[in-house]
Amino acid sequence: MNKSKTVDDSDELYEKKHKRRKMIFLILGVLIILLVLAFSVGYNVWQYYSMLRNERINIAEGAVKIAAGILDTNKFNDYLDGKIEHDYEATEKALYNIKDNSVGLKYLSVLQIHENDCTVIFYIEEPIYEEIYERKDFEYNDDLKKFIPNLLAGEKIAPFESKNDYEWTVTINQPLSNEANENIYYVCADVEMSDIRDNAKKFLYQSVFITLNVLILAFLVCLLLLRMYRKISDTEKRLHKQEQASKILQKTVTAFVKTVDLKDHYTNGHSFRVAKYTAMLCEELGYDEETTEKYYYIALMHDIGKIGIPDDILNKTGKLTDEEFEMIQSHTSLGYDVLKDVSKDLADGALCHHERPDGKGYPMGLTGENIPRVAQIIAVADTFDAMYSNRPYRKRMNFEKAVSIIREVSGTQLTSDVVDAFMRLAEKGKFRADDDKGGGSTEDINNIQAGER
Repeated sequence: MNKSKTVDDSDELYEKKHKRRKMIFLILGVLIILLVLAFSVGYNVWQYYSMLRNERINIAEGAVKIAAGILDTNKFNDYLDGKIEHDYEATEKALYNIKDNSVGLKYLSVLQIHENDCTVIFYIEEPIYEEIYERKDFEYNDDLKKFIPNLLAGEKIAPFESKNDYEWTVTINQPLSNEANENIYYVCADVEMSDIRDNAKKFLYQSVFITLNVLILAFLVCLLLLRMYRKISDTEKRLHKQEQASKILQKTVTAFVKTVDLKDHYTNGHSFRVAKYTAMLCEELGYDEETTEKYYYIALMHDIGKIGIPDDILNKTGKLTDEEFEMIQSHTSLGYDVLKDVSKDLADGALCHHERPDGKGYPMGLTGENIPRVAQIIAVADTFDAMYSNRPYRKRMNFEKAVSIIREVSGTQLTSDVVDAFMRLAEKGKFRADDDKGGGSTEDINNIQAGER
């Protein structure tokens, strides 16, 4: 009897250790996902800030070069003596035009360099002054003092930052040539950086808020699973526990996907529709219930990378710049980074759903059977929903028109046998919305795989 009790205790101890080990792995898995997500968001914020900063500096570089081209240094002594005021005013207005047409440019100035101070010849800011700016000598500020030897040598100085409690600027300078080489002149542009910093902070705070919500949700799920592990011991209850855990995981995935869809105002609800269409195609292609369900959840998570795209780019109403469009396209790689440690199939669905059989897709330009099967199926569902769903900037496409485009791109943009399955279902009216009584846009959507967000 004592021996039996010892065996039971040993089994119970083993079971507790096994459950504890599972719980540790579960928590580690959640933490890894969150760390990858946090890294992706932080990296994206830095990339966004760097892109805007470089863009502002390039604009300022162009402004000082244009200003240098219209300035005549041989007239500067007359300006300083108060002569040829009419010519001075005309030059000043030209400099104001340069400033007003340069995004983010806060100040534009022309300086005469001395050993201990500098003389301001022009100082362009807002608002434009009715009277001519008072030209006088100013001491160098702390940011310029360290460059005095370079300034006196007439050298070009690399862009440098100036920060205080009120503003944050980057200064770009351009030395001006002087025929007599009697004086040293510079044209300087100060470009505003505070708004870029504020926008980056705003996006970062939003991302942190979403991450914290996911962390809290994951923590609650872990606590719930831990409580279930403690109460359930026999086989029947373990099966019940697994079923409940699966439902919680499904709800967690669903909640997270809703967060992603809500972030993108253009495609709200898109992920759930694509998942539904993917499951329909899997059934038509003859996949078993387990595979169909797996592909459904892979499709549900296919756009998870959009969590790392800045809101002002993701929801931009106007045309995207090339850099902004590349950032939109990066959602496939961001999604892969988030999911690669969870499941290869999940990661492949996020990474490859914009690949095309003809090799013109992204991000890797895969062709034919090199594209993962789940991504081939998601691509058809994704493309159809891109056309057959209302967006803030257009109504959904006419059903027959959307179906005809799917047929036309079979074998080039979309995999042929998946398109064939789609056509069989479409002929049965399976993809037509309940509220579709005809009508809808008949305008062509060019480059349907890459053009829609």
